[in-house]
Amino acid sequence: MTKIFRTALMLLAVGLVVIPVEGSVMTTSPAYADPVAPTPPPLPAPREMPQDAPRINNIGGAKVSSSAPQGEGNGMGQPLAAARELSNFTVPMFAKDGIFFPTTWAGKNIAIHLPGEMTLAAAAWSGDGGATYTSNDVDYQVVPFSGGGGDIIIRRKTIFSPSDMAVGVRIPEGTHLRQGTNVVLVETDPHPGRPATVIGTFSIPVARDTQGAAINVTPGIGPGFPKQTNILINLGQANIFAFPIDITLSYRASNTPTSGALTADWDGMPAGVSPPQVITVPADYVTDPGGKYRPAGVDPVLYAERHSGMCPGGPRQYTSPDGRTADFAPSCMRQQMCLDAAPAGTSVDVCNNTLFANMSTNCTSAFGQTGDQYDTCLRAASDEVAWVKANMLTGPLCQPVGPNVDKRRLPSNGNTYCGAN
Repeated sequence: MTKIFRTALMLLAVGLVVIPVEGSVMTTSPAYADPVAPTPPPLPAPREMPQDAPRINNIGGAKVSSSAPQGEGNGMGQPLAAARELSNFTVPMFAKDGIFFPTTWAGKNIAIHLPGEMTLAAAAWSGDGGATYTSNDVDYQVVPFSGGGGDIIIRRKTIFSPSDMAVGVRIPEGTHLRQGTNVVLVETDPHPGRPATVIGTFSIPVARDTQGAAINVTPGIGPGFPKQTNILINLGQANIFAFPIDITLSYRASNTPTSGALTADWDGMPAGVSPPQVITVPADYVTDPGGKYRPAGVDPVLYAERHSGMCPGGPRQYTSPDGRTADFAPSCMRQQMCLDAAPAGTSVDVCNNTLFANMSTNCTSAFGQTGDQYDTCLRAASDEVAWVKANMLTGPLCQPVGPNVDKRRLPSNGNTYCGAN
């Protein structure tokens, strides 16, 4: 007892224990953490202050006031910059940031999100501004063109790679995706007196194995993340000895409800046979290279570019070695009439991007959606558009009054006739 008492006194001196009473039982109570500090109240919602309010400063016993503007804002900071119209594609370092393409609705763009984009490697850049995003199972190659469009080649590496894919598409407010005939359309929402109009097109995906054999593709449109719609790709049976499989999906900033594919899984015309004209010459285009109908005061160089009847920056057609032809001249004439009326209801970038889309449509109708001749035709079209964007004059131009013109009807591009009041 004496030994216990001495020990207890020593510990009590340093304040560590409570003296036990002989015969008592030591008990413990559960330990409690400090109570959680209350969550601070949220900051008040920001509200505008008066713009350039009068200033009053007390300096000692004097008061200085001024009602002159001091350049002070309303306390909300600078407004966000408006979305800039894209002339070309935007391919990011990381696929998760989205691949951006323009539409034919001036200032409105779309963003494409690849399947499993968070797991893809950073972009491996190509010399043309494109990129390849790789993973263990599937690679995605983005092939851009000067006219604001691009092809996405999805490379399914092995039989164990997924056969069902969903490519996400973020579209502008007031638009929707709709599956048309051999094409997926980006359209504006219809309103009374204003029907839906096409502002972009996606091709129906096509798939080929390493032996060139076609793989059946069942396309669809389905829901995705908020404000995103998915283009669904379901692949059919494939030869396990013919991997990898390439799936090609194309986007064009087009106002025409076709990609150029004349049937499902379109593979082009037979050798030596040219396709029907999908993109046709505008009925009221005035071909006048000599300037016979040019009004006084109109720039002769500008007039000659707009009424040459051909493509000023390249050939008027592309002909393959086997005799198939894609005619570019109708697309160039449409672009020239579009520039005449810009920027009323459109823009120079829209005119130039639809030039490529229309040329691409005729390439597809002649050569299909994949292959060497398809690639060569598209490169010829892309080079033409690159020249146009760098060299062709812009600015509005009235419609010349050619022969047999009924001036009671406006031109097809909504322009006005030269000399009209």
